[in-house]
Amino acid sequence: MRDLQEFRGSVPPSHSHGGDGAGTVSSSSWWTSGDPEAKRRRRVAVYKAYAVEARVKASLRKGLRWIKDRCTGLVRRY
Repeated sequence: MRDLQEFRGSVPPSHSHGGDGAGTVSSSSWWTSGDPEAKRRRRVAVYKAYAVEARVKASLRKGLRWIKDRCTGLVRRY
């Protein structure tokens, strides 16, 4: 999930500079760079987010259908 947040721009990646070991945040050039590998990683992260969203929606639909079927079965018995 952290990868997706990085690619959306809410959490910029940190890069170490110098020997002091302290991480510093680079400028926004990482987002606008023409690096094909970075673009691919962003695209893959978006695809993964869409897949997770689809699984959550399907799970909710299945759960609601189960509840509806149970309630309908109870009502029809009486």
